[in-house]
Amino acid sequence: MAEHQFSDEDLSKIRVVFDGFDVDGKGTINEMELQAALTALDPNTTPEFAEAVMKNLDDDHDGELSFEEFLDMVKAVKTKPKEDSLLNVFKKHDASGNGTLNASEIKGAMRETGVKLSDRAIDYLVKKADTSGDGEVNYAEFCKLLGR
Repeated sequence: MAEHQFSDEDLSKIRVVFDGFDVDGKGTINEMELQAALTALDPNTTPEFAEAVMKNLDDDHDGELSFEEFLDMVKAVKTKPKEDSLLNVFKKHDASGNGTLNASEIKGAMRETGVKLSDRAIDYLVKKADTSGDGEVNYAEFCKLLGR
């Protein structure tokens, strides 16, 4: 069980969100429920992406997200690095110094910012973030990718 630094009020709010995703009321979020939740957030979400997200969040590999596993995800989102830190991470991983990151560089940067996703999930996100279609992500696209 991971340690979380949430207030009782925050835990209550997070529980409401979790319970909203837990359509069958079993106390866990299965892959179909996760797919529905992700699709509500982004209609272009593929079943493969939902599967990749599930595999990365499902620490005990039971095919379902417990409330604790869900809390781990919320904690990672709430502790995103600040803007200055993001710029430093971006510059650090821009090996060529050209102001963009390729897929390999993005994977390193994402992992450094605490984003816990598989290579496949990162590839999917990069593809969505790369608005110019050049296979590289600039700083603005990188920030958008991290929800900043």
